Amino acid sequence: MTDPWGNPLSPDDQRPVNPQPEDYPPDFAPNPAWPGAQTPDAPTSSPPPPPPLLVPDGSAPLPPAWPATPPPPQPVWQGPKFSGLAIAAMVCGILSITCTGFVGIILGPMALGLGINGRRAIARSNGWKKGDGMATTGIVLGVIGIVLSIVYLIFLIKNPNFITDFVDNLTTTTTTGGKLQGA
Repeated sequence: MTDPWGNPLSPDDQRPVNPQPEDYPPDFAPNPAWPGAQTPDAPTSSPPPPPPLLVPDGSAPLPPAWPATPPPPQPVWQGPKFSGLAIAAMVCGILSITCTGFVGIILGPMALGLGINGRRAIARSNGWKKGDGMATTGIVLGVIGIVLSIVYLIFLIKNPNFITDFVDNLTTTTTTGGKLQGA
């Protein structure tokens, strides 16, 4: 005799000649946590079946209704999320300091506004959003970026040749005519 894949079976693996219900499936203890599982000590009585439904003319009963579908699975709780406004406020605040000047004078107020709105949104969310520290950081860095940008722009107005002199000094090399300085 062979199994369904064509492999020969040993004499011990033969099908039972007169199968009994206890031969298959194997016994196992039901898990009481499973839906609808009953403990072995509980009586196994089921409610009586409902009476058959009759067609309005009374001729034949209707077939039994389909069992109720199970409810959809509940979504997994994921906890509070970071506020996008708080993240944007912190990024704009960092950029307003590093890009001091014309870009910083734009990004500083953006960081300030995003930080204030982010803190308000976090306070209204009843704990569903977090990131209050990032929003506060964005506000502080935005104010620092505004102050630095204003100071830098005032410096440029007072010294209009600063940028051209700075670029010239970067591109100009000095030579000592082969002599080391200080020698």
